[in-house]
Amino acid sequence: MSLPADDATLVARAIAGDRAAFVELFRHHGPAVAKLTRAYRAPASETEDIVQEVFLAAWRCLADYDPQRPFRAWLFAIALNRVRDMARRRKVRAFFFGATELDEGAHQVGGELPDPETQTHHRRALEQVSRRLDGLPEDLRTALVLTAVTGLSYQEAAISLNITVKALEGRIARARKRLSVP
Repeated sequence: MSLPADDATLVARAIAGDRAAFVELFRHHGPAVAKLTRAYRAPASETEDIVQEVFLAAWRCLADYDPQRPFRAWLFAIALNRVRDMARRRKVRAFFFGATELDEGAHQVGGELPDPETQTHHRRALEQVSRRLDGLPEDLRTALVLTAVTGLSYQEAAISLNITVKALEGRIARARKRLSVP
């Protein structure tokens, strides 16, 4: 498997020390990493920090990257580790300090808001989906989030998780079955 030409070129340039090439990789893949982070319910205040941590780790490990694998899949493997670390830290903070997450949209200003009834309906639906996702075993949840939320192909998600595409398909099927309304 080879990289798309633009990623392959940028990665080669970045490995050679071209920081501008790595900045371009950041611009191209950063939004998808942020989406993954938000899918794991990271507070908005932490999302940008986690994305930066992911790319810093990628920069430091770039020499270890295997160009035969998709860069995006490799990057998402790093991102998953950071997101899981973040989730563990949040649980520890909540246990010791009783910390709670702020409403994700509380800091946003501008734009028209839907009426309160619609907002309540959307919030409840989102909370229900989040609870159901949180209730899935980690391997099923991760498979579903990588493909359905962040938009990785099955091949890229399988590489990120170091499993076969067939195993990924099985995890997604089991996740969907568990999420289906009884």
